Amino acid sequence: MTNNTPSPSKSIRQRLEPILAWPWILVPLLAGLAWLYLRTMPPGMSSWIVEGWDSAMLQVTGSTWGIPHSPGYPLYTIVANLFVRATGWLPGLAGSKVAWRVSFFSTVTSLLTLILVYLIVRRLTRNRFVALGISALLGVSFIFWRGAIMAEVYSFNAFIFALTYWLALVWDADRRDRWLVLLGLVLGAGVVHHRTAFFLPLTIALWVMIRREKKPHNGHAFVQTTPRWRLVLRRWLILAGCALLPLLTYLYLPWAAQNRVGQTWLYANASDWNTFWFIVLAREWWGLVQTPATPAEWWAGLVALFQQQADQITAIGVIGGVIGILWARRYFWLFGPPLIMLTFFGVSYKVADLDSMLIPLTLTLCIGLGIFIGHIIRFWVTWLIKTLRMRDSDLRSERWLSGTLRAIFSLLILLGGYILIRPVAEANYQAVDLSGDWQAEDLVEEVAAIAEAGAPVTIIGQDNSVLPDFIYAKVVLNHPIETLSTTTLSRKPAAESQAMIRDRFERGQRVLVDKETLDLGFLPWLDEAIDAGQIFLAPTGHPVLWELVPRPMPAHLPETEPWLEAPPNQLLDGRMTMVAYQDRIIHKRTGCFLRLTLFWLATERLDEDYYVSVQPLGGETVIDKNDHLALMRGYLPTSAMLPGEVVRDEVDLLIRQPAALPGISLVVTLYQVQGDQFPTFGHVELPLTVDPGGCNNGL
Repeated sequence: MTNNTPSPSKSIRQRLEPILAWPWILVPLLAGLAWLYLRTMPPGMSSWIVEGWDSAMLQVTGSTWGIPHSPGYPLYTIVANLFVRATGWLPGLAGSKVAWRVSFFSTVTSLLTLILVYLIVRRLTRNRFVALGISALLGVSFIFWRGAIMAEVYSFNAFIFALTYWLALVWDADRRDRWLVLLGLVLGAGVVHHRTAFFLPLTIALWVMIRREKKPHNGHAFVQTTPRWRLVLRRWLILAGCALLPLLTYLYLPWAAQNRVGQTWLYANASDWNTFWFIVLAREWWGLVQTPATPAEWWAGLVALFQQQADQITAIGVIGGVIGILWARRYFWLFGPPLIMLTFFGVSYKVADLDSMLIPLTLTLCIGLGIFIGHIIRFWVTWLIKTLRMRDSDLRSERWLSGTLRAIFSLLILLGGYILIRPVAEANYQAVDLSGDWQAEDLVEEVAAIAEAGAPVTIIGQDNSVLPDFIYAKVVLNHPIETLSTTTLSRKPAAESQAMIRDRFERGQRVLVDKETLDLGFLPWLDEAIDAGQIFLAPTGHPVLWELVPRPMPAHLPETEPWLEAPPNQLLDGRMTMVAYQDRIIHKRTGCFLRLTLFWLATERLDEDYYVSVQPLGGETVIDKNDHLALMRGYLPTSAMLPGEVVRDEVDLLIRQPAALPGISLVVTLYQVQGDQFPTFGHVELPLTVDPGGCNNGL
């Protein structure tokens, strides 16, 4: 018999419950943290002052399909590249720099991590306010904040840890295989991505082994029909089989080595089998593992680790986090092993960016702190309810009392946490702010200006310093430059490296080198050639770059660049002359500039160095005057010049009024600094030939 009785319609409350169940309380927190992260992010390419310079390298590989340093980070590189291209279709982001989008990828993964931490703590404590406070604490901690604004692998690693914890809890409540499949995929992704995630497969294998089937709710005893060892083995096989799939992303490394040669960052030739395994196994980092040998060393390491974590979430937070994990009872087996293994890692691994690698430890301690606070609130609420109901019989049957007291305690703790955390967040804002870090962007603009002069350019750069900026200028901005890695040159025999540079000289290319390569002596043969006078160091328009000029220098002007012959002039009584110059319009982030290139010729040997002053004549408000002593961002090293040698020098002048450029000339003067006096030694007037309309054509 068919029952045609219509089902009662749902009440408004029943209809709203699925919507209200969403964590809407997170929205203002995530909006606030996103605002903070975006305000403190580097504006484009990250400079060499950030995170050991790896950030710029990952911005290049994360936008141009390259290979970063070992272990190669294939998953990060693939996902970051897909993210950069996907966000390029979004309104408001299409015009953003691809380097900035790689940093923005870290912001997105960090915000997703905070959502997962909220869900984990809420599931364990049944308290939204505690979960919100813990997410806020982690979000404003210094290292997590810094990871959220940089193009680095650490925010993605934290996301994998948080996702693993959350999926493990979801599977514990719902034992369907779909959750094991997802867990296996995430575990494999973690192993591929970062070595600290090696702790997770062991933890989850233990977790799925000790978790028994739940008893049915009807009160009957649970009957195990399948032998337990088979059930555990089946779980392990599902996890292992799915974890193998992300390992296939390692095939990206030999593909990139074969298809991206000369186009982007290549850490090593991963198409070679031995090199491939060297990268994947990260053998170069093994020597940094130094396990303490004595109890005193262990204690010193633990104290240092405690202080490092206390700097992130306060000493109370660290202690509360440890207590919370120990107090978690059955959940200890999910959070305890990573806590122990990450602590061992933090004490034993000796590397500069260890604090960033320990973001998962901070995350785990935050979850433990949430468990601890949740237990405290539950204890006090239970005690207070019992006390009130014993004293007032009217309250014994009231169900609202427990929820009300719990909300009051939670809000009080949340308020106390805000008062405690706000000064830390304000201090971290000042410490982490990279919004004014334009060093790398300035260098990229300088490289672009040099390349646009017309002569072929080869630039030697330190791998983990300025080389990514050069590669970015070449691959992303499409400037015709050749980039050479200091590491690659140093690994070659000296004779082979010298032959490479000599070949560039013979082909008429300008060869530049970064200052750090010279200062730290990465290429001994180059230092010897400079000291022996075989190579002359000429200044450029940037303090980080020097130009290598072979001796004997060519006595003629470059044939690949346009230049104008300078009018007759007398400098240093005829011992120094400017034989030619070049003026052109270039564009930088700060405006439109006149780039002036001067070609100097020494007719006699000079014993002293001089400064160069460039002043506008008849247009003091049209072009910004340059009165600082190091106008060329350095001096003209005339004492190192030999008679007959032609040396190039460059300077940029900001154009304030492009339309007024015609008719203006520049006065170039040689001078010295003698106490508070600035004696001059001749000058020459150069008429401008640039088209002022060039300032209307932006980059």
